[in-house]
Amino acid sequence: MDTKDWLQAIPGKRIAPVDGMAVTAEVWEEAHRYHREHQRLHLGLGHGSGILTGLEVIASDPPDSTVYILPGIGVDPQGQLIIVKEPVTYDIGRNTEGVLSVFLSYGEGRPQSSTKKQGAPLYAHSEFGIEVRSGYPETPGIELARIDRSTRNGQISNAVAPDFPGVNEIDLRYRRYVGAPAVNLVSVAISYVGDASVECGHREGLTNVARAASRVLGAESRFHVVIDDGVALSRGLESFALLVIVGQGEFELTPPEMEAVYAYLQGGGTVLMEACARGSDEDSAGAAVTSFRNLLATLGVTLSELEAGHRLLSVPYLFASVPEGAYLNAEGSAAMIGESVILSTGDLGCLWQGRRHNSTPSREEIRSALEWGCNVISYAWARRERV
Repeated sequence: MDTKDWLQAIPGKRIAPVDGMAVTAEVWEEAHRYHREHQRLHLGLGHGSGILTGLEVIASDPPDSTVYILPGIGVDPQGQLIIVKEPVTYDIGRNTEGVLSVFLSYGEGRPQSSTKKQGAPLYAHSEFGIEVRSGYPETPGIELARIDRSTRNGQISNAVAPDFPGVNEIDLRYRRYVGAPAVNLVSVAISYVGDASVECGHREGLTNVARAASRVLGAESRFHVVIDDGVALSRGLESFALLVIVGQGEFELTPPEMEAVYAYLQGGGTVLMEACARGSDEDSAGAAVTSFRNLLATLGVTLSELEAGHRLLSVPYLFASVPEGAYLNAEGSAAMIGESVILSTGDLGCLWQGRRHNSTPSREEIRSALEWGCNVISYAWARRERV
């Protein structure tokens, strides 16, 4: 709808009730129409047409001609609120091919009484329709997905690479999201082992990362990062999306601490292990790396190099490799990955504070380190939320 259509649709007057007035069906309808039309104006112009939440489209398993529309809420081009409360099965059938679009539209059932009593109120139930076709339908709707179907018998499947869906795969790239973006609360705990302490400054460094991550609009949504410093490695870790263990020198965890960290990892948590050299020589940081490796071996965690395309190197910021830390370590790589564990061997935590051992880091080096820290936050949140 353009501005002229919106202006014509919105009532310019409303009923002002007075004692003794006759509330007929016509009066009742006019009074409520005023509010319904203003709600349409708010949704249509304030939010726009698109998906508010949910309404994912997935394929059948094993693939066939069926797709499933999951529960969710959307706003159509006329500002009508569409609510899908239960999963819906839609069979595209064998009569369609080419580039097809899945549309969701608003509908309203014929007013009916919920009882057979004389004079009982009538209810008009909100409904929705689903249509799969090429081009746009006559009824205003929301596009939920596209499918480039090779033949009328083509079996539909989920996209292997969502950014580049292939033939007969569900294409979700053209979905339009509206409404206020969700803010994801990410809680981070900092714990210290060995000679490491608050004086390492990792709290300040991670605070800088948190500020940067909170401003980032990533692939999913915004982040608000909360940091708890000096958290004991004991029970209660499950409430944190990311656990940062800062180590200096040689150390060993107690059996209760080992059990707590293991339970945290098993529960979907992510651990960033940081070897810090600030306030000590680099041998101390190397000893911490060795202790971290011994700890990981005990936990049964195997580390490997980060490969190109890994989420830690691509979301929300793209990297060819992990930025160098505050000092050049003997490990070669600045970080290693073990699915639930990230071992940082170059002291990125100090670089997050704008510090580098024996030299001053450049603005680009600090920015790269902070951006990779944002990737770590995003990675931990995604693992916790299973996205």
